[in-house]
Amino acid sequence: MLNSFTLRFLTLTIFWLGLLVLKLSNMLESHFFSLAAVFSILIFLGAALEVYLGYAGDRYLIPVVQTLLAIGLVLLIRINPSLAQDQFIWANMGLVIFYLVLFGLRDYRKLEQYQYIWGLAALALLLVTLLFGVSVHGATSWIKIGSRGFQPEELVKVVLLLFMAAYLNSNRELLRVGTIQVGRISLPDRKTLGPFAFICIIVLALLAAQKSLGTALVFFLLMIFIVYMVTERLFYLAMSVPVILLMGTAGYILFGHVRVRVATWLNPWIDSTVGGFQIAQSIFAISGGRLLGTGLGNGIGAYQIPLAESDFIFSVIAEEIGFFGSMAVITLFVVLVLRALAIGAKASDRFGQILAAGIGILIGLEVIIILAGVTKMLPLTGLPLPWVSYGGNSLIIHFILLGLLTNISHNSSFSMSEVRIGKRVGVYE
Repeated sequence: MLNSFTLRFLTLTIFWLGLLVLKLSNMLESHFFSLAAVFSILIFLGAALEVYLGYAGDRYLIPVVQTLLAIGLVLLIRINPSLAQDQFIWANMGLVIFYLVLFGLRDYRKLEQYQYIWGLAALALLLVTLLFGVSVHGATSWIKIGSRGFQPEELVKVVLLLFMAAYLNSNRELLRVGTIQVGRISLPDRKTLGPFAFICIIVLALLAAQKSLGTALVFFLLMIFIVYMVTERLFYLAMSVPVILLMGTAGYILFGHVRVRVATWLNPWIDSTVGGFQIAQSIFAISGGRLLGTGLGNGIGAYQIPLAESDFIFSVIAEEIGFFGSMAVITLFVVLVLRALAIGAKASDRFGQILAAGIGILIGLEVIIILAGVTKMLPLTGLPLPWVSYGGNSLIIHFILLGLLTNISHNSSFSMSEVRIGKRVGVYE
């Protein structure tokens, strides 16, 4: 119990120190104190709820995410106070939804029964977006309802992971061993591989049609790594290389904005005032941070970089809290991914193993691709940094994924036959 509350205290200490610095710099409006108080109360109420309901899962996973969330909220107040106010609302909603998934989902194993429903749901969400969506920053990835918008592709992350975990669990041996011999290579037959390949290919095709190529890259790599993890066959990794090259070439030829991003990536300085402005300002901000940063509120990247609150928030972090601060944020993500993989290794059932590891792989891929984009290691993708960047859709979905992950950890931490029904939620006698 002490450990849980101590970690939350450290998280909120970081949070309130950040607010204090902004207040001393006259960058914090008074109404943010009430929003911050509600957020802090929810953090401690969540810790108390974990103790009362007997949470027995990973003790570090939730505080790590809440620390990332606190850092993101402080940075958003500094970058754009009006957006930060909305983000506080989404953050509080996300915490509530997280605990509903953690303690309300009695047995996550039942989700495996609906594998084809999850797959079809992924296709339906993307098809509806393609038909009725609106274009934002070149990609048709938003559904507008009045003044509000929703990105169905964020929800696709959840249902696609559930489909892949369920399908790969039920077909693991056939995919690993294969039933058809082609030369020296053993391959699964069409009946085994067909449904999985069909849904995955259509998902990628729909994302390509929406011009949401960053998400398509994340999903493709996620599929490849999960299949490799389940089957332990290097063949699947090797086959992904020409596919990535083919997809990249096709995207470059078909989509003008992809050609612009590639050209900007190769040399942003040719047109650093127009097409290369974002990445050029990002590099200036990161390099200006040096080891200790310019100090919270003293950087220029928050004003100079377009979409600093979402796509380029890491650049602001690197500038204002420096190399050490940005490495601390990266370390939190590394801890998060490693804990997710550890939960997958310790899960009591294969479905939970695949799902937990898949969540870790997804988060790791998102972070790597985002950081590579803002540091000019890869072309920009426009993905938000999980729990840090502005965006209600991303925040809520990642809290749902965190709820599933902690639910797996909770249910796998003890033997069901040894625990009676009581305060421990999600356990059966």
